[in-house]
Amino acid sequence: MTQRYLLKYTSNMDKLTFSLNSKLLLTKSAEEFLTLKRVKLLENIIVYGSISKAAKASGITYKTAWAWIDKMNSLAPKALVQKISGGKGGGGTLVTAYAKELISLFEEVEALHEQHLNTLERAFEHLEDEERKSFSFARLEAEVVEILRYEKRATLNLRLGNGSTISAQAPIAFVDVNQLKASSLLSVLIESESVSVSKSLEKEISSRNKLNTKVIDIMIDGNDVLLVLGLHNDESLVSQITYQSFEELNIKKGDELLALFKAYNVTLLCEE
Repeated sequence: MTQRYLLKYTSNMDKLTFSLNSKLLLTKSAEEFLTLKRVKLLENIIVYGSISKAAKASGITYKTAWAWIDKMNSLAPKALVQKISGGKGGGGTLVTAYAKELISLFEEVEALHEQHLNTLERAFEHLEDEERKSFSFARLEAEVVEILRYEKRATLNLRLGNGSTISAQAPIAFVDVNQLKASSLLSVLIESESVSVSKSLEKEISSRNKLNTKVIDIMIDGNDVLLVLGLHNDESLVSQITYQSFEELNIKKGDELLALFKAYNVTLLCEE
């Protein structure tokens, strides 16, 4: 018996905005040397002339402040912080000229780093879609035909129950841990939103995975349309498209469609 939907999930969460976060870290001999927090500590030492006061202003303990100073002094070719004593004004703590140059360069690089992150963050904007809150998976059974290894990732060529072949990607560790080889049996999960459709059955269409299907059911839910796409055996895929695309393609039950999805959209589950 065909299992059309492994999972259908609906979320009432408000729209989330993706943020790309990255912390700048300068290392020396593979050890942590300079960070934004350490720069802040150095700047507070300049302001207060006291490690204890600078530690408090930086939100860290006096012990932590000294540990950071000792580490930076030991890694740098010149001292960043020095204690001075005596004299008319008494003792104090000095941030050296070398440290001030490091601070200046670090802050310049941090500004460029933040600017670059903001640019990269825009790459995720198309994933922020509050309208599509419901999604489904189709489950297919497959046999491993070939495993191609590329550094940390592997491409698995799989044969479905109807004889069609598709490709999937997985970490090398997944292959090794599950001891996969040619003839291994897997379950293939394909999310409805990752499956696009075309009325053109030409194989020249650019997509790694292409399956000939027939529309066996249509479910309309507001602006989304869920197409159940039968394969040549008793299995089926599910494709979620917009109502606008549904109308433009003039899709009806019984239509033959080419289902398209990328190798990285295939989730693999090992048979237990």
